[in-house]
Amino acid sequence: MDAEQAAVTAEEAAALVAGSPFAERLAHGAPILVFTGGPPHLVYASPAALQLFGASDVADLEALTLTAASPGARRLTSLALSGTGGAPRVESLRFYVDRRPLPLALLCGRVGDRLVVAAGPSADEIPASTFAPVAAPLVEPPRRFLWTLDHENRFGAVEPALAAAFGSLAPWLGETLAAFSARAGFDRDGEFARNLSAQRTFAALPTPWPSGPGVRQHIALMSGAPIFDRDHNLVGWRGFGLFDEAMAAKPGNDAPAVATPPAAATPPRPPPPSEPPAPPVEAPARPSPPDRSADIVVLRTLAPLAPNVVPFRSGAIAPPPAPAPDAPQRGGEESVELSSHEREAFREIARALGARTPSGDGRRDLIDLAPAAPDDFGRNAAQLLDRLPIGAIVLRGGEPLYLNRTLLDLAGYRDLAEFRAADGLKHMFRGRDAQTLAEASDGGAVPLVAAGGELIAVDARAEAIEWDGAPAVLLALRHSHEADHQERLRSGERETRALRALLDSAADGVLTLDESGRVLAMSRGAEALLGYEAKEIAGESFLTLFSPQSQSDAAARFARVKRDDLAARAGDELIGRDRRGQTLSLAMTLAPIAATSPPTYCAALRDLGQSKANERTLEAARAAAEQANARKTEYLARISHEVRTPLHAILGFAEVIMEERFGPVGNDRYKEYVKDIHASARHVMSLANDLLDLAKIEAGKLELDFTPLDANAIVRECVALMQPQAAHERIIMRLSLLERLPPVIADERALRQILLNLLSNAVKYNEPGGQVIVSTALDEAGQAVIRVRDTGVGMNETEIAAALEPFRQVGDAAQRAGGSGLGLPLTKALAEANHADFSIMSRKQQGTLVEVAFPRVKAAQ
Repeated sequence: MDAEQAAVTAEEAAALVAGSPFAERLAHGAPILVFTGGPPHLVYASPAALQLFGASDVADLEALTLTAASPGARRLTSLALSGTGGAPRVESLRFYVDRRPLPLALLCGRVGDRLVVAAGPSADEIPASTFAPVAAPLVEPPRRFLWTLDHENRFGAVEPALAAAFGSLAPWLGETLAAFSARAGFDRDGEFARNLSAQRTFAALPTPWPSGPGVRQHIALMSGAPIFDRDHNLVGWRGFGLFDEAMAAKPGNDAPAVATPPAAATPPRPPPPSEPPAPPVEAPARPSPPDRSADIVVLRTLAPLAPNVVPFRSGAIAPPPAPAPDAPQRGGEESVELSSHEREAFREIARALGARTPSGDGRRDLIDLAPAAPDDFGRNAAQLLDRLPIGAIVLRGGEPLYLNRTLLDLAGYRDLAEFRAADGLKHMFRGRDAQTLAEASDGGAVPLVAAGGELIAVDARAEAIEWDGAPAVLLALRHSHEADHQERLRSGERETRALRALLDSAADGVLTLDESGRVLAMSRGAEALLGYEAKEIAGESFLTLFSPQSQSDAAARFARVKRDDLAARAGDELIGRDRRGQTLSLAMTLAPIAATSPPTYCAALRDLGQSKANERTLEAARAAAEQANARKTEYLARISHEVRTPLHAILGFAEVIMEERFGPVGNDRYKEYVKDIHASARHVMSLANDLLDLAKIEAGKLELDFTPLDANAIVRECVALMQPQAAHERIIMRLSLLERLPPVIADERALRQILLNLLSNAVKYNEPGGQVIVSTALDEAGQAVIRVRDTGVGMNETEIAAALEPFRQVGDAAQRAGGSGLGLPLTKALAEANHADFSIMSRKQQGTLVEVAFPRVKAAQ
C-alpha cells in the first residue's frame, strides 16, 4: 500500500462515502464496507456491518472479508485490487462466520480513484439513483415476496423487487423487526410480532405497509412458519407475503407534497414492450426471472432451479398493471430446502404441479407465463407421484386429497377411500398435525403408525404446492435410516471404548504411529512405562523413546514394516529411555493398522527388565527349593541310616532270645516281652525304610528297574501274603483277574510294595465281615488297570486329601489301626514313579476304590 492510500483514515473514508450515492444507505444504518487497494485493506465498517458479521472491530472484520478462505473474501480482494471504474453493480458473495455460510448480495462500486464500497442488500437492476430520498414507491410492489428472520428477529436477504418498490421503506439486511416497524410503520397493531412470540404458524395476516408522508399504503397478507433445529430450538422464521391490491389505500389529499427527484437522478423506466399472447404450448417470449424458491432458508442463496420449476415470485421487472377486480388471489406457498437425493424428485413434482391459471385480463406476471396445463394434468401428476420411490400425500386443511401407491403400501391401505374411511391421517400420525410434525422434525425421523399398528420411522418433508387450482401441502415420507446410522455409530463408539479399555489394561505399552513415525496416541501402559503423558509426546518421533545406540535398529524395523506391509515380531533387545533419562530393556513389535488412510502403524513395547527380574526371582526360588529338598533327602537318609543300624542289632538279639539258642528263658513272661520288642523293632525298621524310599522318590534318586511284568501273578502272590491277616480280621478277599491282561512295564519291587500297601489299608480300615476285591482289567483307553476295592468305613473328599499327605491319619479307624501315615503317600509316589496314574474314589460308610492304571504305551503288547 503506497503512502497516499495509507493516509486514508476511517473518518475520511466515512466522509467520502457520505458524499457518494451510498450516503442514503449510510444514513439509515445499512451495512457499509470501505476498502483500499494495493494491497487491500479495510479502513471503515459501519456498525451494521460489524453486527452482520459478528465482528468486534474493523481488524476482526477484515479477517472475515479479505483474508478468510471464502469465495466472498477472494472476490472482494479482487475488486479492491481492480482499478476499473463504472457504475455500481451487485455481487453475490458467500462468506463463512463461525463455520456457517453467510451468502449476501452486495452492491459494490468505487468512490474516487482508490476506494471500493460494498453496501447490502441491493437488487440486480437497481440504479444508483435508487438510494436517493424517495417519497413513493418507484414501481408497484410485487404481488408475492419472500421474507426471512433469524432467531433474533433480524431480516435476511430482501427481495430485489421489494427493495426497488419501496426503497428506504424496505427492510434492510440484518435490521431488527422492531427497528423496521418503527421506521416504516410496519405492523402497527403488533399482531405480526405476537404471532412470532407465540412461535406458531400463521397465514394471510393483514399487515399495513409501508407508512409514510405521501406514500401509498399497501396491505400485505403475511404468512410464515417457525424453523426449529433437531433439538426443537428456534433458529428463525421463513414465509411469504402477498400484497392485496383491493385493500391498498391511496395517500390523502392533505398529505404534504414531497419533491420528486429530478429526471437526471431518477430516469423513468420505459414501459414494457407489447407482446402478442403466447401460445399455450410454446415457451414465453420474455425470459423468466431467476428462481428464488431456495431463498427461504435464512441467509442462504441456492442455485436457480430449472426454468420450468414453479418459483416463488421474486418481483416484477417492470411495473405491472393493476389486476382486474375478479383476478383470483393465490394462496401462500412455502418452500423447504431439500436434501440432495430428494431435490430431483421434487423438481419433477414441481414441474407437474406448477401450472397456473392466467388472470382475467390476459396480462400475467412472471409466474403466470408458464405454459397452460393440459386437460389431463391431474391424472399425469398422479401417475408421476405413483412412480416415486417415496411416499407422498397431498393435504388441504388437514384433509387428505391424494396418496400415492408407495405410501398406501407402506401404511397398509388399499386406496384413498379406505384411508379416509379409517381416518387414516389421524391414526398414522397419532392425532398430531402432519405438516407441523414434518416441519418440527427438520428433516429428521418421525414415527408413522401403519394400519396394523406397526411403528415405522420415516423422514418427513413438507412442500407448498397447488393442487386442482388451490393451495395445498405435499408431504413426502420415506423410510428413515437415521436409527440404523445412530445404532451403527453407538456400536462403533462402544467398540472403540472397549478396545481402548483393553489396551489401557494391558501391561505392554501400545503406541499409534503415522507413516513418518510420529506418535499419534499411546495407551496407559505406555504412559506408565515411559513416564510421558500422551499429550507430551504426541507429534514427536517414536525414535526419541530409544537410546542413540538403538535408534538405528528401531528405524530399520519401522522401514521394513512399511515396505513389506507385514508385522515385525519382537527381535533383539532394544535400549529405551524414559522421561527421567533412565534406560529400559525393551522388546518392540510393529504392525500396520489395516484400513486406515493415511497409513498408521501400531508399536507394542514390552519391558524386558521386569521379565528378566521375574526370571531371576523364579530361578533363585527353584534353586532354593532344590537345595531344601536335597537337604531334606540327605537328612532323611542320615536319620534312616542312624535308625536302621541299632534296629538291626535289636532285631537280631530279639530273634536269638526268641529261639533260645543259648538256653531256655526261665520265665514265659520274658518270652512275651521279647516278641513285643521284635515286633516294635520291625515296625520302626519299616518306618525308616518308607521314609528313605519317599525321600529318594522326591529327590528323583530312587533306583527302579523297569521290566515287563505279569501283573496277575504279582497280584496273586500279594493276596496270598495278606490272606492270613485278612482271615485274622475276618475279612473276605476275592480275585477277579483278566486272563489276557498284557504285561506292564514297571519295577517289580515297587509294584509289590504298591499292592501290599493297598491291601494292608483295605484290611485295616475294614469292618469284620467286610470284603476286599482285587481285579485287573483294560479300560476304554487300553490301559492295564489294577483295582483294589473294599467295603470299609470310606472317606470324604477332605479326608482323601489329608490321607495323601505324609504323616496324616484320618478318622478314628485310622487311630485304631495304627500306622505311620506314610502308606498312601508312598504308594502314590511309587505309582507315579512307575509312570502310572493313581486315583482314589471313596464314600463314607460305603468303602473305597483305588485304581492304578499303567498307560498303554508302557504296556508290552
